[in-house]
Amino acid sequence: MSRMCVVLLVFSSICTVVVGAPVTVTGYRGERVNISCSYESGYESNSKYLCKGECIIGNRNIIVRSGSPAKDQRFSLRDDTTARVFTVTITDLRTADQGLYWCGVERTVFKDVYSEILLLVKSG
Repeated sequence: MSRMCVVLLVFSSICTVVVGAPVTVTGYRGERVNISCSYESGYESNSKYLCKGECIIGNRNIIVRSGSPAKDQRFSLRDDTTARVFTVTITDLRTADQGLYWCGVERTVFKDVYSEILLLVKSG
């Protein structure tokens, strides 16, 4: 019986909690786009991040995280803890930026909370 509990605990630790329906954001090549991610009360001091593609534990492509420099300087993250919204700004938008992103709120004991963003980049 204890072996089954260990398997269940390991399984639950790699699951993710996805909140809300996917959001589509459209931007234009060469311009700036903002991706806004809301979060619940109680997570104001938690780390926030944006990852691209699959965002699974052990294989996260975190583009930008609160309190850390971004991998690509075109990305920045600003957290408005009063409104409980963090905003990722991408400048000089490129076609390669198009794709699936995840807004993440890091939690220490429980699974991180994610919201799904589909970024479309158009020529304009």
